[in-house]
Amino acid sequence: MRLFDFTLLRHSHFTSYGDTSEIYGGSEDIWYRQRVNPGHAAYTRGYQIIRPRDGYEAIRKTISDRRFSSPATDYVEFIAHDWRNDQVVKISTDPAATTNYFEAENNDLPFEVSPAFFQPDVLLKYHGDAEKYTVNTRRISCRAAWELESYDVNEAGQVHAYIRYLRRLPYKEQLHWLSHNEQPKAPISERALRSDMHGQFHEKTDPLDDLKSKLRRLHERRVAWWALGSEDLLDQAFTPRTNSRDDWAEAFLRVAKLVNEGLVEKKIKQHLKSSEIYFETTDRSIKLLERLWSAKTGDSESFSAMRGVQAVRSKVRGHRPTTEGAEIAPSALSEHGSYTAHFEATCENLVNELAVVSHLFEAQ
Repeated sequence: MRLFDFTLLRHSHFTSYGDTSEIYGGSEDIWYRQRVNPGHAAYTRGYQIIRPRDGYEAIRKTISDRRFSSPATDYVEFIAHDWRNDQVVKISTDPAATTNYFEAENNDLPFEVSPAFFQPDVLLKYHGDAEKYTVNTRRISCRAAWELESYDVNEAGQVHAYIRYLRRLPYKEQLHWLSHNEQPKAPISERALRSDMHGQFHEKTDPLDDLKSKLRRLHERRVAWWALGSEDLLDQAFTPRTNSRDDWAEAFLRVAKLVNEGLVEKKIKQHLKSSEIYFETTDRSIKLLERLWSAKTGDSESFSAMRGVQAVRSKVRGHRPTTEGAEIAPSALSEHGSYTAHFEATCENLVNELAVVSHLFEAQ
């Protein structure tokens, strides 16, 4: 259930809502009440039902499996930070080996939210199979099987997860994480500290999440020049966290499918034609957008982020990597220091370029 509350107000003109009355509206999945004083103030407040993506049977089976499955008899010991006792020790996923705030009075056990730390390569398994696994910024799931409800990446590039969530993974999955377990090189991320421990919002946003958010808004607005091929493409995009060139290239491939392949070439050409802007019949989507940009602004600067995504996709990730492609990865590392930083910078630039395109199409 999503609650929403929007208020618009001109402080210099507003005194009251006057004689305006509240109106009500909605449908099966959304309901709201609204009041508008034209030109001065308005509010809209309501709720929306967010329905699950999986069908009834899949959800019923998942709940049933969790409720009636036999208790685990095999547990894993992870090197973890027992911050309650201020030590790095091995902590078992056996529920009896940890405690929580409500039961801690008569024991000195580590808290179940003690974090264990892992080499970033632990994620490669999940990045490599988009059909089976969904890797979000802070959550990993295996379709209709299991879910790691929270993880993050610290300043040292280590993946970290709490014992309470690791214990919910199948035993074989715990063993996979154990094979990448290591001593902490830095504390948990600032984002995890603020949101998980202090219950506060973290102001710094994730570049890929910002990109996905931008694309969702374009999709909701049904813009003519870009279309979302599939909701799955949003779930399949991930941020590379390892030093693996293949992982980095795969991340760019998925962004290319999401952003570049979503550009609707036919509609862009129609817009150029109606605006009497010259283009070649052989021009592709990005070149067409550059012609539109040049005609509207007089600036010949290219859409470098979109072109960069396409270059990695075709010259590095393609079936036949080119000589030029061999230079792209070292150049990215030289300029940004890591594959992660290069990918995140590209996502930030993509958000800006998509905003520019939106403005170009809206400006008549």
